[in-house]
Amino acid sequence: MAKNTIIFKTGQLLLPEKTELHFITDLLHAGQLELDYIGEESHSQNGHPEEVSLLEFHFETEAPFDYGMQESELKNLLASLLEDGSAQIKTSGNDIMVYL
Repeated sequence: MAKNTIIFKTGQLLLPEKTELHFITDLLHAGQLELDYIGEESHSQNGHPEEVSLLEFHFETEAPFDYGMQESELKNLLASLLEDGSAQIKTSGNDIMVYL
């Protein structure tokens, strides 16, 4: 299994007390995310938490992942992976980590 990470950044988010799946899905479709990283597992840190929030997606694939996908394709893929309801969501400061 290949480990993959996709990270989007956006302006600083005010996270709800409990971050739920619909909040993540809404972020994907809001159009305010900017692709920051796509590749193998990353251990990124937010260098500007007072200005930027990161939305990290971590998932595994059996076959090599196509890192050349368009941003809209990536968002659609992630939205479909979220639909199965098994995502684990963690927050740290203003950042969100989603494990699919």
